[in-house]
Amino acid sequence: MNNLTVLLLSGGKSTRFWPLPHKMLLPFLGKSFIEHQINFLKTVGCEDIVVVVNSEIATQINGEGITVETQQGEGQAAAILSARQFITDNPLLVLNADDVISSSLISRLLEFSGRKNLLTGFHTTEYFPGGYLELVGKQVKRVIEKPGKDKTPSSYVRLVCDYFSRGIDIINYLEKVPHAVKSDDRYERALSAMMVAGEQFEMLSYSDTWLPIKYPWHTLAAMDYFLATITSSQIDASVQVHATATITGLVVLEAGVRVMEYAKLVGPLYIGKNTIIGNHTMVRSSMIGENSVIGFGSDITRSYIGSNTWLHTNYVGDSVLANNVGVGAGAVFANLRFDEKNVNSTVTKERIDTGRSKLGVMIGENSRIGVGVHTMPGIKIGSNCVVGATVLLDHDVPDNTRIFTKQSHTVMKNQEPVSIDRTKFRKKI
Repeated sequence: MNNLTVLLLSGGKSTRFWPLPHKMLLPFLGKSFIEHQINFLKTVGCEDIVVVVNSEIATQINGEGITVETQQGEGQAAAILSARQFITDNPLLVLNADDVISSSLISRLLEFSGRKNLLTGFHTTEYFPGGYLELVGKQVKRVIEKPGKDKTPSSYVRLVCDYFSRGIDIINYLEKVPHAVKSDDRYERALSAMMVAGEQFEMLSYSDTWLPIKYPWHTLAAMDYFLATITSSQIDASVQVHATATITGLVVLEAGVRVMEYAKLVGPLYIGKNTIIGNHTMVRSSMIGENSVIGFGSDITRSYIGSNTWLHTNYVGDSVLANNVGVGAGAVFANLRFDEKNVNSTVTKERIDTGRSKLGVMIGENSRIGVGVHTMPGIKIGSNCVVGATVLLDHDVPDNTRIFTKQSHTVMKNQEPVSIDRTKFRKKI
């Protein structure tokens, strides 16, 4: 395995992940998503890891034993070509950093030890907007990118976990594909060209864990995945839990966490350093970052809460709040449609079925939500936004926006005195 180069593609701009920060930097269990992906590869024995990132986050990616390369251009083809100096005659494994997969898949790929080229096929009965494999038996004849629901060549979606017995081969074919070809199709065209030229590719069928982290609501699926890795409760010695508070299930409470009177924590649950869980508050199956305050009487359910975020008497269900979000008292984030159908969300002007019957709000960094605000299921609020008191939101709010409710009042003189004698309302015993 020492001669294998692993190319981890994470050079996308994460635009479809709006309003959240770049997905690679989003922390889970106290580590960024890209850190988890790198550690995952090291755990299964990969030693030569090249991480391709975009220029916006290049300085924020580091780790012992990895090489970081900045992507030049857009698309997977550009990402691979950006790392060509590290690709040789040795075997090459190309992975999409957006995908959470099982270690069993990497182990199976590595068993072939350079004997053949392999593409990974994930069997699905529902259409997935990605590349599909055209097959003859187990042999891959072509990769078709986003063929459409009624034009899929097989029931196997290509999971970007591609194994080349000689890494340099894909570089040679990528350089032959015209630059005029649209960026999200160039890599697939190079693969197909290799097959036409006689290069053999076999499909490795895979049906275990696959979580593509593409849209902001996928944060919740990733959260559930990482919460499921907690095998025992870990409560730092400095944590203060009031005698009247209750904890059930597996929890991780980092240093400095305080759990106040009559609070209830239900695992699996992760709470970051110095966060305060207020009186009479319930937190269930969630992740909360550092230095946050979940104030009195709040209910946090199946939600991802960032660092330096403050709440007070709120319901937050199936929602994602980024760092430095302030939520005023009485704000409620609806997470269920009356007809109980899946919640839809708009991404780059396209209406998308999120696949979730429960989905609350998604809020970007440095935003403030006023008292009494109500949001409808699946609403997204951008970064650096202010949503004024009592606003009812049924549409997305762009970055750097202030939104307020116009009120109309009827004002008149009060002609009758207001009684202060309340004894007549008391029941006589």
